[in-house]
This record gives sequence, C-alpha cells and structure tokens, in this order.
Amino acid sequence: MILSIVEMDEVILRQETHEVDHPLDIQSLIRDMFDTLDNACGYGLSAIQVNRSERVFVFQDKGRSLVFINPVITRQWGKIVTAEEGCLSLPPVLVKVPRHKFIKIDYMDEHGTWNTNRKFRGHDARVIQHECDHLAGKLIVDYARGK
Repeated sequence: MILSIVEMDEVILRQETHEVDHPLDIQSLIRDMFDTLDNACGYGLSAIQVNRSERVFVFQDKGRSLVFINPVITRQWGKIVTAEEGCLSLPPVLVKVPRHKFIKIDYMDEHGTWNTNRKFRGHDARVIQHECDHLAGKLIVDYARGK
C-alpha cells in the first residue's frame, strides 16, 4: 500500500524516533514503505516520513533493497563531499549537504539479524546518512541554516 509522505511543515519530522523491539511487528510497514518509495522514485524513506515513529528506514538502489532497523552510524571517515540533496518530504527543495564519503553502521535487518560494522561508501553512504538524520529529527534545510 502506498502511504502518504509527510511534508516539511509537519511536527513529526522534528521528533526523534523510538527503537523497534520486534522486527516481525513492522513487516507490513516495511512493505508499505517500499511501495511508497517505489511510487515516489526515491532512494531512501524513513518511517517518520510516513507518520510513524519507529526507528527504521528502507533503502533501494541498483536492484538492492535494504531495511535498517535501529541503525547507529559507528564511524564516518574519508573526504567530506558536499553535494545537492533532495528529500521526498521537501519537494522540490535542493540543499548542498556535506557528508562523509565512508561510513560504518550497525543495524538490524527485517529478519531480526544484526549487521555490525557494515561499510558503505559514496552515494549509498550519503543516502544512509540522510535517512539517519531523519531518525534524529534533522532535515536537509538544517544544513543550509548551519545547524
């Protein structure tokens, strides 16, 4: 099912999310988030963007679909690259955002399996950092404002 994407002026986008205890409890949410992401032609979508407070986001690119539950970026390194980013909750805003080129992240997948120190780089790392910002109530416009 395609869910409505919350837009910039909604208070929920500024709230922090809560951890998921049982991934099996959110399987329908995950499916709906992928449907919504496909429909919107995006790379990533956090639960907060569909008016849910769970600490989860989905990522899809180049035939890969990943689910990140209770993610924590454990390391960021490498050159900081500034590039324009858009957001499904802020159409058609584009903001230049500095991000690390490499990250390591711990997260649970949709089956409840923990992935530790998983390394991502480049575009994938950028999308993951963007979605982790959402889970902390941060938006790309905050970078333009120097927050």
